Amino acid sequence: MDIVINILLVILIISASVLCIYLIFTLKSLIREAEAIRKDVHDIVEKALPVLENLNDVSNRASRVVSDIENYWEEVDSSIKKIKEKIANFTSLKTFQGNDNPAKDFIKNLRALFKGISTFWQTFKKK
Repeated sequence: MDIVINILLVILIISASVLCIYLIFTLKSLIREAEAIRKDVHDIVEKALPVLENLNDVSNRASRVVSDIENYWEEVDSSIKKIKEKIANFTSLKTFQGNDNPAKDFIKNLRALFKGISTFWQTFKKK
């Protein structure tokens, strides 16, 4: 029985040694793979940094353009308000739209007169 236990003990020691050797090779290959992944991540980071810097520059330029447009819009808006105030101070637009405006009737009469003269002239030319 001692021999069987010794043989099994030797087999156990040999299998443990083989398992340790296998684990060493497996860990070595895992370390190589982890190193390759680390290198790939490092390359990706190195390539992404210039892109991110360019994106940052573009966003800064876009921000400046938007602020310039906002300033321009404020100037245009203030100019429009000033023009409206000047027109309102100059005269009220309602006086030109009234029904009893004599200038409006005069303009209608002038148009009718010119249409009549042009029609008469065209008819006279045809004869």
